[in-house]
Amino acid sequence: MTVSRPVGQIPQQAVAASELPRRATWFELFGDLVFVAAVGQATHRIGGHPSAAATAAAAALFVPLWWTWVLYTVRANRADHDRTAQRLLTTVGLAAVAGLAVYLGGVGHSRGADIGFVVSYLCARAGVAALYAWDLRRDPRLRRITLIYVQGSAVTAVIWLTATFALDGAWRYLTWGIAMSLELALPLLAGRRLADSPGDAEHLRERFGLFTIIVIGETVLGFTNGLVAAHTAVTAVLPGVAAFALAAGLWWSYFSASSTRPGAHEELAAGGRHLHIYVLGHLPVQLGLAVTGGAAGAAVKLGDGHLDAPLAACVLGGTALFLTSTALIRASFTGVRESVVVIRIATAAAALSLLPLTPHLPVAGTLAAPAALLAASVALETPAHRRRIRTASS
Repeated sequence: MTVSRPVGQIPQQAVAASELPRRATWFELFGDLVFVAAVGQATHRIGGHPSAAATAAAAALFVPLWWTWVLYTVRANRADHDRTAQRLLTTVGLAAVAGLAVYLGGVGHSRGADIGFVVSYLCARAGVAALYAWDLRRDPRLRRITLIYVQGSAVTAVIWLTATFALDGAWRYLTWGIAMSLELALPLLAGRRLADSPGDAEHLRERFGLFTIIVIGETVLGFTNGLVAAHTAVTAVLPGVAAFALAAGLWWSYFSASSTRPGAHEELAAGGRHLHIYVLGHLPVQLGLAVTGGAAGAAVKLGDGHLDAPLAACVLGGTALFLTSTALIRASFTGVRESVVVIRIATAAAALSLLPLTPHLPVAGTLAAPAALLAASVALETPAHRRRIRTASS
């Protein structure tokens, strides 16, 4: 027996499904796996050869990798419908991201690696342009954003390629930095035109949270690899425990914030200043996590003794950068005098103040100190988070 319903009546299940908050798709999570490999190569450059130069190079190379992830994420947040054509186009772009992972470790050491890295990066960005062009067929509101992105990408691609094939040494990497800076400025140049295609705030925050988990995961991988390399020597146990506490503290500090609760930061959906600060502000957040994670792995390998200045600066400086950046993102929504903002800035300053003491601290002590500061920060912030949640729900 067939049950009929009036024409135009929407099934109750479909209505309920349409009201559900948007979540990351399984395909987006697959894409994150590809980025995991590239992030691992960036942090390995810190842990594998701990020095000021290696850290600076890894931090610089993390930026185009991070920006590629942002471009795919923001595009999916605005227009992705998880259809076969979009998956195929994204898969081609992800293959280029895999190329980034392959060549990232060799950048600065051989011309072939430099060329491979740049070509992979530009192909990955071309994948985003192709996705926007495809999306235009269904959503004309994306026209102005697509035009800005394609034109800006074409200009910076010329700069990338010119630097790679026509320049050598420091001039090449300086020009890369100029091209990267121009790309990061593109959303600011777009201005209010981003409001033509509003996004989903819940989905965007979830995606940035997932990428944060990926970067924190490199800290876990770093200290476990350090323990393996130390052959689980007794001297490596305490640094390993301290590194685990540091990773847990970084996770707790990021995800305990009320801004990660459902319904927070709804201003992101409309674009504008809040969206720019939230997205671009996560670059130093996640860069700080990557630097801390790479250094923590190298520190555990040492086991006993003391950390040299570059490694100690990475552990404490990376933690301070993470705290300061999360504080400033929050301040854009709550104001700079809000208690959580003040607590995080003070905790970051406390972490940096430990730098002169690191030559006298054991490895475990240098790792445990920022972990203890993070724990204290989380405990002090908890009442303010609860008040903000109650205010938002009332």
